Amino acid sequence: MFAGPKQTPLPEIVSGTPRTTQYERERILWVSGKESVLHLYLPILSCRFIANGGMFKACSVHMLSENLTWMSSLKMVAPHLAFLAVVSFAFSRAWCGWVCPLGAIMDFMTGVRRRLGIDRKHLSRPLGRFLENTRHFLLFFSLGLAALIAVPAISSTDLREKLFLFYCQLCPARLAFPPFGAINPCWYDSTSALTMFMTLLGWVCLGFFLGSFLVPRLWCRVCAVGALLSYFNRGGLLALNKRAERCTFCGACERVCPMDIERVYREREKQLVTDTRCMLCLRCVEECPEEGCLDVRWAGIGITRSKGYG
Repeated sequence: MFAGPKQTPLPEIVSGTPRTTQYERERILWVSGKESVLHLYLPILSCRFIANGGMFKACSVHMLSENLTWMSSLKMVAPHLAFLAVVSFAFSRAWCGWVCPLGAIMDFMTGVRRRLGIDRKHLSRPLGRFLENTRHFLLFFSLGLAALIAVPAISSTDLREKLFLFYCQLCPARLAFPPFGAINPCWYDSTSALTMFMTLLGWVCLGFFLGSFLVPRLWCRVCAVGALLSYFNRGGLLALNKRAERCTFCGACERVCPMDIERVYREREKQLVTDTRCMLCLRCVEECPEEGCLDVRWAGIGITRSKGYG
C-alpha cells in the first residue's frame, strides 16, 4: 500500500575484462557467488570470495586493483573512492580491530590458545619492522602490477588474466572464508606454471595466517588492506591519547598489545600515541592500571579512558 523509501545505490563501476565471474571452478579466482547483496566496498576484508557472494562487494585493495586493470573512468570510481576515504578517515584502523572478519578468525585462534594455556609468542623488533615494510611493499606492488597489466602490450597476453587481482590470489581470505559457507575453494590451479606458483604463494600466506594461533594478529602485520588504512591512523578522527604525567611505565600496555606496539609505553611527551600499526582494539586502555592515563577520542570527543583497576 505504501511505497518504501527510494534507495539510491552508488553507481556501478563499468567493468572490463578480466572479471572474477569469468573464472572456472578450477581457477584461483573462482568465486561461488556472482553478486554481493550490497554494491559497496569496505576498507576491511569484506572479501569477494565469501561463500555465495557475501553482504559487501569486496575490500578496498580489490576495488583499486580491478579498476586500475580495467582503466575505469574516474567518474565511475569516484563515489567508491569517496566512500572509502570518508569511512577510513572516520574510524581508521578500528575497522581492523573491530569489524574485519579475518581479524575475528585470528582473535578466535587467540582465544583457543589461551584456553589451552599456551603462551603467546612475540616477534623480534627487526622482524616486526621487516613485516611492517612488507605490508607496504605488498600494497604498492599489487596496485602497480594491476596498472601494469592494463598496458596494451601486456593486456593482449594471458598474463593479464593470470595476474589479475594479484593480492587477492595471495590473501588467506580467499581460502579461509568459503568453508564457512560449506563451499570448497580452489586449492590448486594447474593451468600453467605461473598459476601453480601463485597457488604455492597462496598456501604460504595461509600458513603464515595460521601462525596467528601463536602470534596474535600475525597476518595483520603484512596485510595490504591494513597498510592502506594505516595512512589514516594519525590524523583521522579516532585517536588514542596518553597523559604521560599519570603513567608509571609499568609496561602493561605493551604486554597486552596484539601488535607488539611500543609507542604507547615509551612516549614521554606527546599526547597523541596512535601508531600506524595500531588497530585501536583498546586492549591497552582496558588494562592500564592508571585512571585517565589513556583515553580514546573521536573528533575530540571522549569515548572511553583507562579506569585504573587493570
